[in-house]
This record gives sequence, structure tokens and C-alpha cells, in this order.
Amino acid sequence: MHYYLLEDTLIQQKRIRNIIDTCRIFDNPTAFLAALMADEQPKTILLDLEIKTVTEAGFNVAKAIRRVDTLSPIIVVTTHSEMVATSYEYHIGAIDFIDKSLPEQQFVQRIESALQDAAKQYFNNNHETKQLEMVLLPTGENIALEDMIYIAHNGANSHLLTIYCSQQTIQIRGTVKTLAEIHPKLIRIHAAYIINRDMIESLDTKAHTVTLKHQVTLPCSRKYLKMLKVLLAI
Repeated sequence: MHYYLLEDTLIQQKRIRNIIDTCRIFDNPTAFLAALMADEQPKTILLDLEIKTVTEAGFNVAKAIRRVDTLSPIIVVTTHSEMVATSYEYHIGAIDFIDKSLPEQQFVQRIESALQDAAKQYFNNNHETKQLEMVLLPTGENIALEDMIYIAHNGANSHLLTIYCSQQTIQIRGTVKTLAEIHPKLIRIHAAYIINRDMIESLDTKAHTVTLKHQVTLPCSRKYLKMLKVLLAI
């Protein structure tokens, strides 16, 4: 999932960047729309209503988006909460309106909740026959659980991890301990490895290795072996 923000205030740009560090940020509606139109990947769009002192600029941008893209979720982040009702007249289909004046903790929680809702909405719209279970990463990015194979610690860099997916790899900052806690199906099997439980194909209790789908074999520490045996009913 790609993330885009239209916001012309540096302080507000920084707030969103702290929540979604992969977000592409624009303060110009024309450049923002051009980037969106050029990106064919799944995306979530965040925008302010007032751009360069034009109060309804965000609505006009949202209308332009909806002419060519009816599926990408839109989240409005604004100080103009009194304009929520107006949004229905513009038919932009925003999934949430978040007030910038909220206390920081509440603001972060609202953004993260809206991102989860956005991911569910997008994938439900695009995969009507299959409900995808999403994992919210510490970066604010959502990825489908079924795409995750395993997570590996990057050796010398103690705070850099790589998430290996079926179609991509993602590098994020964090620890093995904290990443193993973001979803119940992510299981720690080693000081350096976390696996997706649904990807397990076999466990070799003698060699202390776990074989996953996509022809991946990883070491399993003795301390986690018993837990895996219970999970797999061996």
C-alpha cells in the first residue's frame, strides 16, 4: 500500500510523517494529482481541505481523484470539522475526518485506525471473494498477512529488519521482539527470525529447522522448538 498526503503546513506534514514514514507528501494539488495518476499500485490518500488559504481546495482535489479513481480510500485531516456535512455534497467518499486539533495521542490513534480501515476497504473492494487479513506495521504501513513469509534481523544493524513477502521485501526499523508482537500469527523461532505461522510446511526436530512455503528453510532455536511442536501437534 502506498500513502499520499496533500498538506501545505510543515508542522502537520511532520506529524503524519512520524506516523507513516513511507508517506509521499505534497503541498501542491497539481503535483499531488499527477503523482497519484501515475501510481498504479494500491494507495491510501490523506488530504487537508484548506490548501494555500483556499478553504475548499481539498474537496476539489478529492473530486478530481474520484473522476478517475473510485476505489482508493480517502482520509480527510483538517481543522475544518464543521465542513464534514459538505463532503457529502462533493461525493468524495471519505472514510474518516480527523481533526488536527486533537491531542497528539488521540490524533495518532485516529490516524492509525483510519489506515487500518482504509486497507480493509481497499482490499475488500478489490478482492470481493476473499477477505484479506491485514498487519499494521510500526511504520503505519499495512500489508496482507498472506503475503508475509518471514522477518529477519539484519545482522550488524541491530535496529533494521527485513520483511520477506511473496512479491516484495520491506525494510523497517524495529526489534525482533516488538515485531513478533504485532500479530498473533507472527511467531518468533530464533533470535534473528520471525515466521508467519500460516507459511509453515514442516518442522525438522533433529536438524532444528523450519521449512516454509516458497522453499524457505530457517533455523529454529531449541527454546522455541517445543512451542512449535505444540502448534503443529507433533
